[in-house]
Amino acid sequence: MVRYENSAPEPITESRDTIAGYLHELNTAALIMSIVHMTGSTRLLQELPTPRTIDVVAANAESGEEVLEGGFTRAQVDRVHEEALKAIEDYRERGFTLPELDSAQLDTLYRYMCGRDVDDEYLEFIREEIALDGVDRRGLSFSDPELRQRAAEFPVVVIGAGMGGVLAGIRLGEAGIPYTVIEKNPGVGGTWYENRYPGCRVDVPGHSYSYSFAPNHDWSSHFPLADEIRAYYEHCAEHYGVMPHIRFRTEVVAAVFDEERQLWQVEIQDAEGKRETLTAAAVISAVGQLNRPKFPDIPGLDGFQGEVVHSGAWPKGLSLDGQRVAVIGSGASAFQIIPEMAKTSSKLTVFQRSPAWMFPNPGYHTPVGEGQKWALRKLPFYSKWYRFWLFYTSVEGVYDKTLMDPSWQRSDSVSAANDEMRQALTAWIESQVQDPALLKKVLPTYPPFGKRILQDNGTYLEALQKDNVELVTEGIVSIEPNAVRTADGRLHEVDAIVCATGFHADRFLFPMKIVGRGGVELSDQWGETNGRAYLGITVPNFPNLFCIYGPNTNLVVAGSIAHNCESQVTYILRCIELLLREGQHTVECRQEIHDAYNERVDAVNAGTAWGAPQVENWYKNDAGRVTANLPFRIIDYWKMTHRLHPEDYVVR
Repeated sequence: MVRYENSAPEPITESRDTIAGYLHELNTAALIMSIVHMTGSTRLLQELPTPRTIDVVAANAESGEEVLEGGFTRAQVDRVHEEALKAIEDYRERGFTLPELDSAQLDTLYRYMCGRDVDDEYLEFIREEIALDGVDRRGLSFSDPELRQRAAEFPVVVIGAGMGGVLAGIRLGEAGIPYTVIEKNPGVGGTWYENRYPGCRVDVPGHSYSYSFAPNHDWSSHFPLADEIRAYYEHCAEHYGVMPHIRFRTEVVAAVFDEERQLWQVEIQDAEGKRETLTAAAVISAVGQLNRPKFPDIPGLDGFQGEVVHSGAWPKGLSLDGQRVAVIGSGASAFQIIPEMAKTSSKLTVFQRSPAWMFPNPGYHTPVGEGQKWALRKLPFYSKWYRFWLFYTSVEGVYDKTLMDPSWQRSDSVSAANDEMRQALTAWIESQVQDPALLKKVLPTYPPFGKRILQDNGTYLEALQKDNVELVTEGIVSIEPNAVRTADGRLHEVDAIVCATGFHADRFLFPMKIVGRGGVELSDQWGETNGRAYLGITVPNFPNLFCIYGPNTNLVVAGSIAHNCESQVTYILRCIELLLREGQHTVECRQEIHDAYNERVDAVNAGTAWGAPQVENWYKNDAGRVTANLPFRIIDYWKMTHRLHPEDYVVR
């Protein structure tokens, strides 16, 4: 176990008036937790209601008094601020020392923050996630000299230097395991290095989109832009010593398991075409799901005379200002690109196959205020509780709304709860669009969560209603040298085409050749688009091959993929630890364990909005099986990956 970075808060030196102003920016639930830490008293928890996830707009419309984030009334928030000012003053006067809370008091805090009673296993999950004692329980280190020696003789090749690859490097380094990271790009960041299109930003809160042991208290906005996220992972790679282990502008061509030596032979190729073979005891794939751009299969695209660019491979410095631009696609990337392109294009034509559901999020582009940054750095444990609030409310709040009711009859929803969500999201769209013809185009007819729901602060639909923007829903039949032709016969003249058409998301580890035990090729075992793995991590016939963000690990409901990434890396470390402790060479998932798990995954996915038969999305392969998504709550997946069960594996 290792200590967290930035575990001690900075001294509070600001005036009372300045602090009072700052408090208005803070999350009330997290502030209450900080007050308890500063005072040592849980009295406030008995006197205030537990926080809850609500629609603030709807709550204010129904209630006679103002309701704020967390379901607290204005009077309750004002009281919390008064209590905070007194607690901060006392905390400062006694030299920034904190009273010690016993385990019963801490459990009271956990349950209060969740707004309900939780079982012992859930409490263990929260304790690990928040780590109030400053101890990181997700790493691995060896005190025994013999184990340290075995670790030093267990070389690992990590494929990819995005979120997962950098994390794997950090954890392997902590454990004293030698490793090499192979990265096809010139820098770290993975998808955040490659996606540089205008408006590119994350759609989960930045303060939960980071490693638990390396919080960033200085995000400039609540949903940070791509460059800032890339810089964060670059900082982590540098700070934790991963950079010297990365071989940039290099790709893995093939990885072949040598059964006689019980080792992997990993063939790599650099940017100049030079090939080399690395020997590894284990291979960790951290290539992700969204890293190989997929251009649309439209006749004539190759003959277009203007600029053709994919959102996932935006050329550095590219400007399309003043041009007639076509955007093909209406998913997450297009949703961010279109408002930006509408500002600078002389004419923007959006070609939409299907519209998107969108969550109302007025703060999607909002900068993080100085008060919030101050609290994250200086209020005891505020940052940990704020991160947990973001994490917990996003995960637990909507899961039940995604599940299918077999007796439900509507085609545009899958249950009563899902239909309630449909009505709320419909009202949000209708509030922004007055033109009936446009409303018909932008209002989805499939169930909410059938496709990725996007974060919306009004800029997207506002852009579609600008004079220089046209939304086209007729299908594209061909691309001409300077135009796009649609099924109604219209010719849309354009100077540039932006393809926001997604990735080869169902071709896991593509295009690498992976050969396991008995000469089995992974592409043959899976089929081209039918990836399966136990827990999304291990695959029968492929000893010591581990996946991060592998098949069926994509998050749809909500929550941060950073948390799932940590769960997966922790599990991989446990597999390696098992080998080192037992003095064995390989760990290989049992076929029956793998199959039973995937049967469960398929069954649950088939009973969700994104698995509904009437829905088409990138989560499914050509046969209609959901290969991308994790159908469980994050707490359930944490339980599955928290402890390794050796009986699930053949250890040799």
